[in-house]
Amino acid sequence: MSARAPDRLRPASRGRAARRASRAGIARAGLHARGRSGREPRRQGGRGSLGRRRRRDRGGAAVSHVLAIAGRELRSIFATPVAYVLIAVYMLFAGFVFFASLGMFLVQLEQIQALGMTNLLEQWNLQAIVVAQSFSTFAIFLAFVVPLLAMRAFAEERATGSIELLLTSPVTSTQIVLGKFLAIAALLALVTALTALYPLLLFAYGDPELWQTLAGLQTLLLYSLSLAALCCFISALTRSQIVAGLVGVAAALVLLLIPFAAESSQSETMKAVLRWLGTSTHYEAGLAGDVRSEDLAYFGLTILASLALARAAVDSLRWR
Repeated sequence: MSARAPDRLRPASRGRAARRASRAGIARAGLHARGRSGREPRRQGGRGSLGRRRRRDRGGAAVSHVLAIAGRELRSIFATPVAYVLIAVYMLFAGFVFFASLGMFLVQLEQIQALGMTNLLEQWNLQAIVVAQSFSTFAIFLAFVVPLLAMRAFAEERATGSIELLLTSPVTSTQIVLGKFLAIAALLALVTALTALYPLLLFAYGDPELWQTLAGLQTLLLYSLSLAALCCFISALTRSQIVAGLVGVAAALVLLLIPFAAESSQSETMKAVLRWLGTSTHYEAGLAGDVRSEDLAYFGLTILASLALARAAVDSLRWR
């Protein structure tokens, strides 16, 4: 019995030796991984990637909030007949102006050909006389339509008290303003697309300038967006949609007429300032097909400044 005892214990000792060897190998592997400094290697996807993931999640949530507010605003806009009526009236007016301009152009063209004034035919431009002049008239009418479309942005919610629910929800003032503005911008993009139907008819019967027409439509949209941003700010200051609409129309007309009032000023500096403030100064060239960088900067600055003021107005409502 005593002679066989070591043989019975030998497998157990071999197992312990194997475990010690494996632990030693793991330890050596860990030392190699740590390096001479003894520090653990930096793991993939540490704090930096976690921070980026959190910022990405917050950005996605902010975008979803803005889109949700915009969708809600669009549904409420089309839930009433006001938007349909305004768009229909605008399209009727635009159609009348466009086809009246086209009719006058054709009549005068026939007269020139009948009189044999061939030298005037080169100056009788379809793009300048029909498209550009029609767009200029559309811009004047939009000074009335856009404020009436944007007047309910905040005024209606303040009147009904639903603004309190929006302010206490987990959204920021910036997201609220951007959502409201995005809804009105989508509506104005639709109006601009419908407006494009009139000059498109000319391509079936004539040869207007494509890029100049697109530049005019782009300028018309930017002008509308600048008015919409301004009217969003005005709407955030009152509970009455009527007041917001009337003040918005008045502000749009003042900006439209400022360049004409500048001519009566005795100061050249004041003239330059008033001309720069006027919207007609910046959309006339674009409607004719000449898009200038200073005009784009004007419309962009007007939109950003108006939205910043609207955000400040919404912030003030949180503290009342």
